[in-house]
Amino acid sequence: MNQIIDNFSEIFKREDLFSHATETEISQLKKLFGEKVNKVIEFYCKYQPNNFPMSKSYVQLIDIDKIIIENTIGEPGKFMAEYGVYVFALTVGGNVLCIDTNDVHDGDANVLIADSNFCSYNETHNCVEIGVAPEEVVQHLGEGEILVLNYANMTKCLKKIENSFLTFMLKLSKNEYDDIEAYLE
Repeated sequence: MNQIIDNFSEIFKREDLFSHATETEISQLKKLFGEKVNKVIEFYCKYQPNNFPMSKSYVQLIDIDKIIIENTIGEPGKFMAEYGVYVFALTVGGNVLCIDTNDVHDGDANVLIADSNFCSYNETHNCVEIGVAPEEVVQHLGEGEILVLNYANMTKCLKKIENSFLTFMLKLSKNEYDDIEAYLE
C-alpha cells in the first residue's frame, strides 16, 4: 500500500492526499461495506483520500463521509448498495466506481464502473429499474418488460475494471489507465 501512496504523491506533487480515518469513520465504513472486504477497509483506515484531485484517467477518489453519502442518498449508489455494490470514486462525467462485496477474494473486491444513470426508481412498476444496459441484455426483454435491479442483472450490466481494489489503486497510482469512462463503452 505504501507504493500506491508514494506513486500518488509523486504524480500530484503533494503529501496531503491521504489522512488516517477516525474511529467513527472506520466504524461507519465497516457498517456499510461489511467485514469481508478487510483489505479495502484497511486501505481507508490508513489512507483516506483527502481532497483528492482528479487523476489523469478522470477518477476522483472520495473520502469516507462522501462514500457514506453516495451509498445512502446518492443515485445510483443508494440502489446498488442494497445489493452489496458500493461507490468509492467518481469520474469527471459523474459516473461511479464501485467495489463488489459479493465477490471477495482474500479480503479484496472487484472494481466495477456504472453509468451515472445506471438505475432509477420506476414509479409505474414500483421498483428500481436498470436504465443503462448492454444491448445483449436488453434484446432478451419482452415487449414492455423492464430490467429490474437485482444482483444477477447488475452482474450482467456493470463493467469490471479490475478483479482487485488494490490492483486498481496501484494501476491508478501509476497512471496506467487512460480515460476510465471508456470502460462504459
